Amino acid sequence: MKIIHVITIVAALTGVSAVSAQTLVKEMTGADTRFIPGQYMKNGEAAIYFSKDEYGYWDGSTMYSAEIFDFELKPLKSFNFPILRPYFVLEERASTGTQEKSRVIKESRFAIDEADGIPPTSDMEARRNAFINYIFETLRYTDPSVTIAILQNGSRVEDNSVFINIPFQKGNGWYQFEEYLRTIEAYLEPSGMWGFSYRYTIQTQKYNGEWSTRSWEEVPISNFCTPRCNDVAKLNDWNGGVYLPFSQTFFNDDEAFEYVRFKAEVAEGGESKFISDSSPSAKEYLFGITDTDRDGDGETDYKRTTFGVHYTGLEVVNENNQVIYTFPMPGNAEGKPSVEFFKSDNSILAQVNYNWHDEQGRYVQTVRFYRIDKATSGVAKVVKEENHITAQPNPASKGTPVVVDVPVSTSVRTIRVNALNGSTMMNLMIEADETQVSIPTDNLPSGIYFVTLTDKGNTSETCKIIVR
Repeated sequence: MKIIHVITIVAALTGVSAVSAQTLVKEMTGADTRFIPGQYMKNGEAAIYFSKDEYGYWDGSTMYSAEIFDFELKPLKSFNFPILRPYFVLEERASTGTQEKSRVIKESRFAIDEADGIPPTSDMEARRNAFINYIFETLRYTDPSVTIAILQNGSRVEDNSVFINIPFQKGNGWYQFEEYLRTIEAYLEPSGMWGFSYRYTIQTQKYNGEWSTRSWEEVPISNFCTPRCNDVAKLNDWNGGVYLPFSQTFFNDDEAFEYVRFKAEVAEGGESKFISDSSPSAKEYLFGITDTDRDGDGETDYKRTTFGVHYTGLEVVNENNQVIYTFPMPGNAEGKPSVEFFKSDNSILAQVNYNWHDEQGRYVQTVRFYRIDKATSGVAKVVKEENHITAQPNPASKGTPVVVDVPVSTSVRTIRVNALNGSTMMNLMIEADETQVSIPTDNLPSGIYFVTLTDKGNTSETCKIIVR
């Protein structure tokens, strides 16, 4: 259970007795808790944040309630965040009964004439018998149950055309859309062309009655964000940073609490959209039945309009609701961004992950790196974008080489290591066929660095490394 796990950390790091930990668990049953380490609090003493439940709201509430307590359960600060309530509107026509829809599909036709032993149309009885024998020879090896007598009994002549009903069994995988397949016929036209025709049918409702409208509310969410924060100077082998809901010292050193929230609104079409390259369903292909035309008559009888959460960026905000830093989302991004902060001295690096679907419907991700200064505020500056090459170990202890994986190339390339302030720390050459390069860290001060791969004069790949 998450709460027990959090409180165990609290007890281990602060020396709180087992009895106190049990008391905390008891009094916070059902709450979503997070541990706020002391280095992120002004007085240096760790605290606990928790919300009313793991989703941050009570049923029917309009605000997200978040509270911060010390280890004696004395309240330090409380916050309320508005709840975003996505919903969708359904519009549909009533059903007025049932109907049967049919579709006949003919395969490609084949030529047959007197050279194949088929009499002319002047003798239709002989022509029919010859065509029955022809079809029997065609089917005898794929379906031994077919006999001349079965084909004879299932044959007829109409307007100088011969039709033969072909018996078939479902479940052998030979026929497409077999759940709707009703009959198979072989036909011979007067012109001497022949083939197979397949008749499909379905029983479905008829939707042409009165329209009705109803709304459904989906799971409410808050615009509160809990990012992962890393203090480079204090990184060690086990923590890798903490999910930090609130802090007094990470972003600046005043008494006010700071936190991160999503810039978001409920808007039409707020959910992710992408182009699907999947084939139409059997119902759509055969009968024109879709999610919006449920009876296949060509008229819309069902509409669903989504009013989802539309995210436009991230903000670092203080307890007085003043925005300190803003991270706008790219125009083509969709869904919810995620953020990770790295602090080194007075500089903070924000790594924000964005995603979207391209024109082919493929899922695409990119990363933007922002450098922010604790003494300033405003829209954060993008210093690097994209993240494709990887580095291990990362973070790395001073003196441990960092190995960077790079793609192969047709020419010699350059790896450049830059500090967060933009100064170049080293340049390394990579041969065309090399796929790894080792970056020494002996002379690199603890901090955050960008590793940039340059190929044929163009910057192609970027990643960050941390040296502690």
